[in-house]
Amino acid sequence: MLILWDIDGTLLSSEGSGAQGMETAGQELFGENFSLAGIELGGRLDPLIFRDAMAAIGRTDHEQHHDQFRDTFHGSLKQLLEGEHPLRILPGARGLLDALAAMPGVTQCLVTGNYQETAELKLRAADIDPSMFPFGVYGDDGQVRDDLPPLALKRAKAHLGEDPEVVILVGDTPHDVTSGKAAGCHVLAVCTGSHDADVLETAGADLVIDDLSEVDAVLAWMCIVRETGAHS
Repeated sequence: MLILWDIDGTLLSSEGSGAQGMETAGQELFGENFSLAGIELGGRLDPLIFRDAMAAIGRTDHEQHHDQFRDTFHGSLKQLLEGEHPLRILPGARGLLDALAAMPGVTQCLVTGNYQETAELKLRAADIDPSMFPFGVYGDDGQVRDDLPPLALKRAKAHLGEDPEVVILVGDTPHDVTSGKAAGCHVLAVCTGSHDADVLETAGADLVIDDLSEVDAVLAWMCIVRETGAHS
């Protein structure tokens, strides 16, 4: 069984530090008008958020400046997270991560719109060891969110030596849900981000729960999915 984890709003809440770090980096490089106000953030890829922010200030040269922005964003986020900016792991996330890590035949990886280096900053700030995920797929690995789960499946096959029999994606946004379903994943959606149950159910999630705090119940559902998948 392969578990694909989103990060923000699913495993942890960065309490706005990601957006603040992006804005700080953008203002340092492109002036005080750089802002994420009015730009959709949840479930989207960081390079696309940067593109939209540049377009909002009338700039079309985002590709030329992307690498510089990425480096500057990493530095600004690192400074924020090493300071007093709050960041917290979400209810049940640690217990579920640890329980799955102890289960034979289960592999956990990341599927996130974050850049790899900023994803790892956030995980460490929440006291989650990035090395528990043997591979991941990140915001610069695709053009849109739908590109990420299929790439995760390819990397899983390379890592495991075979296709995973059952794949469960855990996320908190409609983008997580629709991209996972398009790739043939079972999708567990949590309401710990900015979307409520009705939105996530409408997007097509197989199971929607308030949070991950009922670890045993989540594990029971995952095992049912595994057993069903094994005999389908």
